Order: sequence, then structure tokens, then C-alpha cells
Amino acid sequence: MADLDTVRAAKTALTEQLAHDNRVNGIGITGSNGDYGIKVNIVDAADAPELPTEIDGVPVKVVVIGRVRALS
Repeated sequence: MADLDTVRAAKTALTEQLAHDNRVNGIGITGSNGDYGIKVNIVDAADAPELPTEIDGVPVKVVVIGRVRALS
């Protein structure tokens, strides 16, 4: 179990790595009962980027959410 500072640093590193990848909609911190991880939202499972299952000991969860659009 990684502490929150470690998770924040891992999120920053992964965000920099994926900054220009249009297949990624967002990257955030997720947690439950004091266990933290990184959540990566992607557009399409069939065209998913190569992502680690963990970074610096922090688990990475990938969730397909589709294309994000502004509401009219």
C-alpha cells in the first residue's frame, strides 16, 4: 500500500508520459479504505495505449469511458 505522496508522484510521472496521447481522457487518483491507486480513463478498449499495471508500486486501473464531449 502506497502513501498518498507516493501516489501523487506516480500520477505526475504517468501524466507526463501520456500527456499527448489522444486515447487518454484523464488521469486521477482513486482510493478506498486508505488504499490509493491511479485511474486512467481511456476512449476505446480496442485502441488502448500500453499502460503499466503499476508505477512505482502504485496500482494503475484502466477504465473505458468513451469520448468526452461538452454538453450543449
